[in-house]
Formats: sequence, C-alpha cells, structure tokens
Amino acid sequence: MKDQKADNYGLGETLMLECIDKLFACGVGELIDLPQIVVVGDQSSGKSSVLEGLIRKPFPRDSGLCTRFATQIIFRRAAEEGVSVAIIADRNASVAHRTHVESWTKDNLTSLNADTFSEIMTEVHQVMGLARSEDGGGQTPTFSNDVLRLEITGPDQEHLSVIDVPGIFKNTTPGHTSKADIALVRNMVLGYMRNPRSVMLAVIPANVDVATQEILELAKDVDPEGDRTLGVLTKPDLVDKGTEWRIIDLIEGRARKMQLGWHVVRNPGQRDLSDASLDRINLELAFFRSASPWNNISEDKVGIESLRERLKEVLSSLVRREFPKVQHEITKRLDTAHKALEAMGPERNSPAAQMSFLTELGTKFQRIVTLALDAKYGQDEIFDAQPALRIAPAVLARMEVFAADMMQGGHTYSFLPQERQDTVQQVEQADFFFEDDTPPDHGQDTFDSRKEDDVDDLAEILRPKQSLSMCNEEGIEKWLQGIYASSRGFELGTFNGSVLATTMKKQSSKWIEISLGFVSDVIVMVH
Repeated sequence: MKDQKADNYGLGETLMLECIDKLFACGVGELIDLPQIVVVGDQSSGKSSVLEGLIRKPFPRDSGLCTRFATQIIFRRAAEEGVSVAIIADRNASVAHRTHVESWTKDNLTSLNADTFSEIMTEVHQVMGLARSEDGGGQTPTFSNDVLRLEITGPDQEHLSVIDVPGIFKNTTPGHTSKADIALVRNMVLGYMRNPRSVMLAVIPANVDVATQEILELAKDVDPEGDRTLGVLTKPDLVDKGTEWRIIDLIEGRARKMQLGWHVVRNPGQRDLSDASLDRINLELAFFRSASPWNNISEDKVGIESLRERLKEVLSSLVRREFPKVQHEITKRLDTAHKALEAMGPERNSPAAQMSFLTELGTKFQRIVTLALDAKYGQDEIFDAQPALRIAPAVLARMEVFAADMMQGGHTYSFLPQERQDTVQQVEQADFFFEDDTPPDHGQDTFDSRKEDDVDDLAEILRPKQSLSMCNEEGIEKWLQGIYASSRGFELGTFNGSVLATTMKKQSSKWIEISLGFVSDVIVMVH
C-alpha cells in the first residue's frame, strides 16, 4: 500500500529539490557533487522500460535514441500540464558547441506522445552532432557528454528527479560503436556513480545470474557499504521455474544485502507492446498478485508505482541530508570567486578608468611598502598570507650578520689577543629568514661576502660573491713597526702623517666587499 506521507513533500523540501535542479541546469554539478538519483545498468537490462514507467511517457523505440547521452528527467508540480526540453552542454565543450546546443529548446509542450518524443530525439541527435543508427557511424560520434533535460509539470506531479545514463556494453557493433565508445560510456557512467552524493538505481535482469552483472561490481567499487545503491530487478516473468528463490532472497535481504534494498518490476514484453489498449500498471499489478512466488512479496517492493514512491522517499532523504553540505560548499566557492573578482579591480574600459585603476593600485602598493618598512604587519592581511613580505626582520637579520662580519673579519690584523676575542659576543643570524643559508662560521679561515644566491635579472647590479680571509690574529705590532720604519721622515718627536693613511687603508681593505655584499643581499631580498 502506498504511504500517504510520501505523496507530498514539505514546502522546505520542495524548495531544496527545485534549487538542486536549478544548480544542475546551470552546470554547477560539474564543479560540486549534487545529490541526485542515477539510473544505471547494462544495455539489455530493461532500463529504458523502467524509465518509461517512471515518467509515464512512451520512449521512442526505433533506434535506441535515448541511450546515447545522459538524460535528466524532472517531475514538478505546477498549475498546468506541460513539458519542456533543453540541452546542458558538456563542461569541456567548445564555446561554439555550447552556444549551439544551449540555444535549442522545446518549451510549452502540452503533451509528449511517442511520435512527438521521437521527433524531439531526432532533433536532439542533430543538435548534439550524433550519428543516427542507420547512418552507419563513420566519423560522426555515437555518444555525447551533453545532457538532455526533460521537465514534466502538472497539478498531479510530485517532485522527482532522476538521471538516466547510457547502458554500459562490452562488445562493439561494426559501423556503429567502437572500443572508444565503450570507454567513453564507461567513464561517463562511472563519473555519475562516483558522486558521493548520488543514489544509484542499479537495473538488473532477474533472469540472469546477478553475480555476473558488471554494473553491480562497479557499484560495489564506488559504494562498498551499499549505502547508496538501490537494486531494481526486471523481467521476473522470464525467470526459470525453480530458480525464483534466488530473486526472493535478494528482495528479502537474505543475499547481497544493500542498505536501500531491492525492488522488482515487470516491464511490458514485446507482445504486450503490440497491444494498443495496454494498461501497464494493471498488467503489472495482476502479475504480482497472481503469479507465484511473486505474490508473496510485500507490495511496497514490487511494481513501478511503488518504485516511484520509494524514489521520492530516497530523494527527499538524500536532499535533506546533503543540501546543507552543498550550500556550505557553494558559499565557500562564491567567497573565493568574489575575492578573485575583487582582486581584479573595477571595470577598466576607458583611459580614465585605466588611469584611476593604476593610481589606486600604486597607492595600495605604496601603503604596503610603508607598512613593511615600518614593521606594522598587523595592519594588513597580506603579511600573514605572504610572510616573505616582512622585509624589515629579514634585513635586520642580515644587518646583524653584516655587523658580525665587520667585527670579526673586517680588519686585516687583530688588535686583541685571541683569549680576549673569545669573550666578544657572537651575533648569529636568524634561521627563520635564512633557511637555505649556513650562518657565518668565523672559526674558519675564510668567509663569504654574500649570503644570498644571485638572481639572473639582477646580475648586472649585484656584487659577485667573494671569499675573504679572516683577520690575522698575530703580528700586528711587527707590521706596525714595519709601516713606521718605512714611512719615517725628518719629523721631530712625532711620526709621518702617511702612517695613519697607510695602516687604515690596509686594515679596511675588506670593507668594500663586505659592505657591497650586504647591499647586494638586501637587493635580492627586496626583489
């Protein structure tokens, strides 16, 4: 018996369902996983007949027109009956193809009989650029990643949305399908199945060994716990006598148990379809009420109408659970997009606007430079996002290294004996700002004038790195005596003034390299 609670969604649920459908129509599903029901199965599984029963509209049967691309079928309550058809272009489609397919629509159709549906599908194939079966394939593609959107509205419709994808297949048909088509369809189907917010409606013939069905193996790969797979068994009337118990075990959950369970439907056969007065629902109900052992199964697990109600429940639960997550993810992406848009600045479609933009950009740049030089890093988020812009601490650390170089290695001869030099405080550079450099070790005989690596763009203005010797710890008195002796003149009681110039020049001979090395390193840091 049909659960009356499933007949009507709450207002909030209806709005959420409509919002999800609009997001899908806008192509958001290519960027964010949207909650959806996906109908999957092999080409011979009876999937098309199941969909035909769900939408209560006859599918064209001339050449498998509905199996070449994904089809989103939406049911929505409205005051008047109507059908609208549109195409959502593949995300990777060219601009020309996207414009072409999305400009094609069929709106305000009051009915959708088999002939009208067939004509529409013929147009859809032409718009998508697909080959007709009778054309024999050739260079024209057989399948497309575009999505057909079919919306059915009316006062008696309850909101339901399902996506039908082409049936997977293993064997090629000469002149029609190729191995590339097999891979394309498989990847397309898996793309929908991998969506963690999708519920898979796995359609499987009941008259074959379920264990051999590839679609179930694919579903198990992407849904190991079976939390989002609903099995639908078709063709129960073709099950061999005496083997029905295997299907009953599946439906009752005694074999291959899935959280969403199993359902069984009886699609019309070829003989039934030839009957113009066919009433699918009554034909199916009569079968499940009279044929044994199918008449022992609970009514909520058999028939296309109870499947429709079950799908409403599943979709409602799915959207209630996933909608807040989708909303949060979209909000995050919108924030990122807004920040990127703001970073691009205002429109600049005139010389005056361009001049204004450049002026504002220069002002902002100067403000950041001023804050960086004043070490006021808390006044702009850019210093947290890009720590390398904190130039003052980096320069100060390099200045301390410069001071250490000058103090310990800047002069040629040392005035202090070694034991007193050991008491001089060593100034170490900060590892935070020189992660790739080794701090100066003045216990060595030499040290480098440069600490930063060269930058090719600045090669002409940077001082080349020089290896400088440490100061001579001994012999300063002997050296001074030699300078004095070689500089004496006829002074009385004093010494020649040139002695100071000579000794100073010798003692400071490394200052130029140390100083220019420091300046070059700061240039690299700023660069």
